Amino acid sequence: MELSNDFEDKLREAMLDEIEGQMIGQEANLAYQFVELVHTRLRAYGERHGYDVEETIDSLGTPEVTRSGDRITVRVGWDSEQMARWEFGVSEHTIDGDPLLSFVWEDPPRWVRQEFDQARGGGGQFESGWRVFLPEVDHPGIPESRAIRDSLHAFRRVVES
Repeated sequence: MELSNDFEDKLREAMLDEIEGQMIGQEANLAYQFVELVHTRLRAYGERHGYDVEETIDSLGTPEVTRSGDRITVRVGWDSEQMARWEFGVSEHTIDGDPLLSFVWEDPPRWVRQEFDQARGGGGQFESGWRVFLPEVDHPGIPESRAIRDSLHAFRRVVES
């Protein structure tokens, strides 16, 4: 029995089809598992530091699959610019108003409670926090979550084993 000339090409394509299915095509695929691992780590980070990360999690884009030659690349990403801030952290910095910053400070120090009014919603009802107007604020920065990088390392160990 003789194999056809395109046997290797057909075998390669069949193998790539199988791998693509495992990575992105089937339920609970590898891309889904990776994203869930990132989200679990990001939520734990948010709980540790008192950050609401759900809007960033909800910004997950559609995975992109690229197939070229004998390689399949799956790219996942988040549309929110905040994801990079959560991942890599932000150093201390000053935020300048133009001319003022206005925001609701939910748990301010006593001087803010004395100088500013409690925040009110559109209908005039009181909200949690105080509406402040400041020319600038010193932001303490945020620590890095490493949710993507640590998940990628853990995921790589699982896939390679």
